[in-house]
Amino acid sequence: MSAAQQSILVVEDGPDLGMLLREALADMNRRAVLATTGSEALSILAREPVSLLLLDWDLSDMSAPELLERLRATAQAIPPVVLMSGRDRTAEELRWPELVEVLRKPFELTQLSDLLQRRLPAP
Repeated sequence: MSAAQQSILVVEDGPDLGMLLREALADMNRRAVLATTGSEALSILAREPVSLLLLDWDLSDMSAPELLERLRATAQAIPPVVLMSGRDRTAEELRWPELVEVLRKPFELTQLSDLLQRRLPAP
């Protein structure tokens, strides 16, 4: 699967940051889908496969751990998760088997690009 065919689900309830991330990913030749709530993310994940979940910790309707708990309850495959958070998280908070990296907000787009090269390299 080429980098352009891999979908990244951005789950971010900040409208400015969500749009910025979606546009930045498009500029990096990545297909990005934006969900602004946990419920919307669950709906998207139920109907289309994604290669990476870029997940904000605090959403308007649920937290990142709650979203992952609901996904696990469905018994569907959960893509690798990159957590975005404005504060440091404890080791206890981050005991998720799906978690591959943490981006501490605010982060530079170059950090996101580097992460994608590691996690979803172009063929």
